[in-house]
Amino acid sequence: MEISLDKNVRNEFPERKIILLDGRVVDCYPRLGVNFEGLTQPEDNLQQPLARISPQSDKEREADKERFIKNAFFFLAHKERILMDSRMFLCPVPITSGMSISGTSGFENPTLGIYLQWWETCAGAMFTDKKGRRGLLFKLSGSGLSGHNICDVVHEDGTTKNVELHPFKDYRDSFIHINNTYKSAKQKYQAYSLRQVLDILDHEEEDDRDYAHTINEQMQVREISALNELLHNLITRKEELEHRNKELEKALFDERVLHFYDRYKDLEKRIFSEVEQLLQQKRDLKMALRRGDYNIQTYERLVNAITKRINEAEQELTEFKEREILKAFPEHSMSFWRIESYAQQLIDRNNAEDQTENP
Repeated sequence: MEISLDKNVRNEFPERKIILLDGRVVDCYPRLGVNFEGLTQPEDNLQQPLARISPQSDKEREADKERFIKNAFFFLAHKERILMDSRMFLCPVPITSGMSISGTSGFENPTLGIYLQWWETCAGAMFTDKKGRRGLLFKLSGSGLSGHNICDVVHEDGTTKNVELHPFKDYRDSFIHINNTYKSAKQKYQAYSLRQVLDILDHEEEDDRDYAHTINEQMQVREISALNELLHNLITRKEELEHRNKELEKALFDERVLHFYDRYKDLEKRIFSEVEQLLQQKRDLKMALRRGDYNIQTYERLVNAITKRINEAEQELTEFKEREILKAFPEHSMSFWRIESYAQQLIDRNNAEDQTENP
């Protein structure tokens, strides 16, 4: 039976089942007093303990806390065994994590299986430091606003220390997601105590089993996975930066096109105005010639001077296009008609955007 676990779906498992993050389906054993419509309660046996009737005392919780920390790597070595038994998976772990504002919301009642899945899937929750010491995160405390945090790590020798995590949000969100995924299961199904889990694992333990190799293998798998995640993130970031760079390059190119075209249109407007005035002068001279104000020699001299200035003005416009195109777009082979066409597209687009924003 294969059921995929969508990360956006929580507490919607089939009755008497939980689904692990890798898609495996594990049978569960309802607590006494929990009824399932259309289903009958299973027969009790010695490996299906009754649900705890009364809450643990502070002393019992403290003992279980130390038991979990001391045996964290032992539990890690038996991860596959624990994950295949829902009563081990749902074994409560009395570690209290929390946030400075929201308190323990989302961190309530973590279990052994939740920690094992978190260590396996959250980059940095299981690690080897620069000194070669292996560590497991087991407590998260910090601020979701500032990101400041003081979290706890346990090493293989059982010693603990405080660490600060970056980015803290990634650790917090991944733990809360996994913990909330099994919120309903923790309420409905039977669970062993940490002492019972240890007793069962000790009883099943094989003398020749190399637990150090098992832990090392899991560490390496997690570190390889973390490196792959880092590589994926770096590739994604590279692609995002390349895309952003292309957008910036295009924006700068568009700005150069519009700047060039604005200068050209200003010059064109000035020259066209001057040429129009010169043509009007030629028309006025022709009328004066007809009236006899000028002789033909004077008329031709004045007209030739005006024609020369018109040619110079038109040449100035042509030279501007040739000279300024090379200066503005040295890396491109651009013709004026292409620049004019593209500039007009940009102007039309900007006008349409302005009309949309200010109808």
